Amino acid sequence: MSIFLLIAVVFWGFSYIAIKVSLQYLSPVELIAARFVLGGVTLGAIIWWKGLSFSLKGQFKTLLLSGGIVFVHFWIMATGMETTTATNTAWILTTAPIFIALLSFFLLKEPFGKIQIISIILATFGVVLLVSNGKLGSLDWIKSTGDWIVLGSCVTWAIYTIVSRKTAKRLDPLVATFWTIALAAVVIVPYSLTVSGYAVYAKMATDGIIAVLFLGIGCLAISFWFWSEGLARKPAGEVGIYLYLEPLFAMFGGYLFLKEGITFWLILGALFIVAGVYLSERLGRIRLDEHDV
Repeated sequence: MSIFLLIAVVFWGFSYIAIKVSLQYLSPVELIAARFVLGGVTLGAIIWWKGLSFSLKGQFKTLLLSGGIVFVHFWIMATGMETTTATNTAWILTTAPIFIALLSFFLLKEPFGKIQIISIILATFGVVLLVSNGKLGSLDWIKSTGDWIVLGSCVTWAIYTIVSRKTAKRLDPLVATFWTIALAAVVIVPYSLTVSGYAVYAKMATDGIIAVLFLGIGCLAISFWFWSEGLARKPAGEVGIYLYLEPLFAMFGGYLFLKEGITFWLILGALFIVAGVYLSERLGRIRLDEHDV
């Protein structure tokens, strides 16, 4: 077992709880601005300490586009989380690799066979079970706006993954992530401060401050650093299993800190989601070694 990978997924699992806490004090844009500043500074320090080059290597336009997509991804996810649980969010986002495979088929003409179709059916049924809490006969679950918004963020992450593939081949992952959030921060941070000012951060209670620091420094910088270190030490095929632990930590954290319930239908839906993603990852053509930082 890799301690680097395990620490990363524990942090990422608990990030959903930290987002819920942060949203009690900040809007999604204010939260993202703070995360980008904290994460960017910390990542910059790590890159400097490791002696890596900050060179863009001709990838400015792609990194700028990637930064915009990452902002939209975080904004959609945080907006959805205002009206859904941390646990639901974690399990729904587990389906992101399937969206990557689907978009790769439409945009890049990559193979998409029976295995992927079956995986989509399994994962979709799992999401429906999770959102409806097993009440399929009632159509009220269709009104679960937050869950569907979070599902939409899977699409934005899939788009980001496809757009950033070229950059990933030319830049160190830490450097690529640094410039992605740094370029986005140049636009988002001034906008957030102009609209909200510094006062909104000064008024936060201790739990909110800790949550934001954890999200920016711990989840956006240190966890991604540890994840990169873990990837360097293990084959990609052995890494994907760690990401299946992430929603489990989120579910445990949601129950422990947010008093979110763990129901039979939640567990059953989660099993269908995992089955779908696992089938597509193991027998299909997707890689389960990427994360939305």
